[in-house]
Amino acid sequence: MDVFKVHGEVLAEYREFTSRFVEIRNRRIAAYVQERLDEGAQWPDPWLSLNPSFASGGSVPELVAEGLLHPECERIFRRKTDMADPGRDPIVLHRHQREAIEAATGGSYVLTTGTGSGKSLAYIVPIVDAVLRDRDANGGRRRPGVKAIVVYPMNALANSQVGELEKFLRFGYPPGSEPVTFARYTGQESPDERRRILADPPDIVLTNYVMLELVLTRPDERKHLVRAAQGLRFLALDEVHTYRGRQGADVALLIRRLRDQCASENLQVIGTSATMSSEGSLDDRRGVVARVASRLFGSEVTPDRVIGETLVRASHESSDDPVTLAAAIDHAAAGTITPDSASLRSDPLTSWVESTFGLTAEPELGRLVRRPPTTVDAAARELADSTGRMELTCRDAIRSTLRAGSHTSDPITGRPFFAFRLHQFLSKGDTVYVSLETEDVRHITSSYQVSVPGEPEKVLLPLGFCRECGQEYLIVAKAKRNAKDVFVSRRDADASGGDAVTGYLYVSSDLPWPDDPLNAGALPESWLVTDPQTGVVDVAQAKQKYQPDAVYVRTDGTIDPGRSGLRAWFMSTPFAFCLRCKVSYEQVRGNDFGKLATLDAEGRSSAVSLLSAAVIRALRSLGPDELEPRARKLLTFVDN
Repeated sequence: MDVFKVHGEVLAEYREFTSRFVEIRNRRIAAYVQERLDEGAQWPDPWLSLNPSFASGGSVPELVAEGLLHPECERIFRRKTDMADPGRDPIVLHRHQREAIEAATGGSYVLTTGTGSGKSLAYIVPIVDAVLRDRDANGGRRRPGVKAIVVYPMNALANSQVGELEKFLRFGYPPGSEPVTFARYTGQESPDERRRILADPPDIVLTNYVMLELVLTRPDERKHLVRAAQGLRFLALDEVHTYRGRQGADVALLIRRLRDQCASENLQVIGTSATMSSEGSLDDRRGVVARVASRLFGSEVTPDRVIGETLVRASHESSDDPVTLAAAIDHAAAGTITPDSASLRSDPLTSWVESTFGLTAEPELGRLVRRPPTTVDAAARELADSTGRMELTCRDAIRSTLRAGSHTSDPITGRPFFAFRLHQFLSKGDTVYVSLETEDVRHITSSYQVSVPGEPEKVLLPLGFCRECGQEYLIVAKAKRNAKDVFVSRRDADASGGDAVTGYLYVSSDLPWPDDPLNAGALPESWLVTDPQTGVVDVAQAKQKYQPDAVYVRTDGTIDPGRSGLRAWFMSTPFAFCLRCKVSYEQVRGNDFGKLATLDAEGRSSAVSLLSAAVIRALRSLGPDELEPRARKLLTFVDN
């Protein structure tokens, strides 16, 4: 799959979405907004992070041969794709996963490794191994009861883990003969599922900390699950960095209560986290994590039991020789990269890409660590500067190398040579602000400021646009400041002490509001009534209060009774009619969202719906050789 092509299609749809709320009539404002769209102000260049390669900890069969894992683990931990699949290839573990398995023979520990490092296996494998050994100690029969509880901060993570455990613990085994049982108990289960779990508690329970609290307090759960968890061996806390502040205190006390109620003096607590400490040396960071974990777990975690990742290069490190790199750029930009691991491993551009997006050496020890993400465009500029090639050529070469790496699997581990992610941040449109000056000279910006930069006497006010014709209106409040009437932005109106009158300012040099709008035919027809006796046409009494008032304003927003300054017309809310296109509104309650549009008005829900649909359309448009159907997925998390 060409993720860059999919990314471009999704952004194109989002741009269309955000730029079609209103057609702006004023050419200067429209040009400014178009320029902001072209600059990508709402969708800056995506950050690209490369999943690094990890030092090998050996395959599962190798660990079984060493006696570190139970022999049944060799059958369980294989690559499986469906229920009938017994597993073709054994899993090759990372070194930090092996270190976690070794640590599990002792006390509590913490695994602090980055995203995509297989943290879940670092506690699932030792838990499964312990359950298997317990079965052997019980004469080959499963010993009833809960041996491990795994706590997730979100139900979505627990749901995801259920699918992973199914592949390992159910696929390849006849129903009912699985060597290790598990169940999710998060509050999402049906009454029948809950009754089944309580009647026959599994070896491993997946839950969240709120549900775990309820398990310890509800009589029915206490009677069955807590009783079944007597002598509990493992408690695993996924994403342990989320437990901080008051929530962290709650979880710390919950762990202590669980240990007491399950009579588990030797409870082994395992924590995983991508980020817990980033300051100081490696020993300093381990010390900080160990102290935090000890307070949270209620049992000592020494710094040597804080396990980090050990990274290795996927490519051969090469010198950044400009001539060699330039030749590799030409080769990659032409799309002639050979997608095999041997060719990629020795390619100088591959080495440069891995160093730029994936790895850097830690100064104190020289060990490899993850490099902070950067953008493809920034990397292309750097590459162009060092090789003399065109920036566009360098960008194409980088993308081609990344694609080739993601399509090529390591022959030993089966993992992609380069696995990378695009992190695209999106924002809604910006409000447009203008100064109180004529249309041809007024200052235009989308950055909220009280006044024009460098000219504090010129106030900046936000704009709304008529949804019918695109005429701009300044969104204001009329307030008292120093005994003078002044127009301010509504977000600044609170300083008036609550006496502000909200409304809109109309400024137009080509279509000023007439002094006698009735005779000029400027008012909406629906506002006019005819006296049946005299035939005189007048403004309906109910509409008279909504007519605009002529005002003269200085650049600081002050209304000038001497009639100097910018001529404008003030209309109090609600917005009754457009002074340009004369579209009128009978509604006098509620807000004016349906009448005037602001460029920051699109809803988050609508934006997420559109982006989701764009991703799905892009995935459906892929050819059969680009991405297999079962891998075409969209996963969204929505907070509250």
